[in-house]
Amino acid sequence: MNAELLQGMIDIVFKGNMVYLSPFLFLLMVILFSDRLIELIYSAMRDKPTRRSRY
Repeated sequence: MNAELLQGMIDIVFKGNMVYLSPFLFLLMVILFSDRLIELIYSAMRDKPTRRSRY
């Protein structure tokens, strides 16, 4: 019975509703990983060697 319930839930989610859920999931991922993205961009800009510091 649990397998049937799981299969029913998977069918509901992935049969046409993924079109509506994908923007929500993308937004959720952006919110979850935004601090990592900001830290990555900041460290890439901060640690960039300038012409003066190389010589």
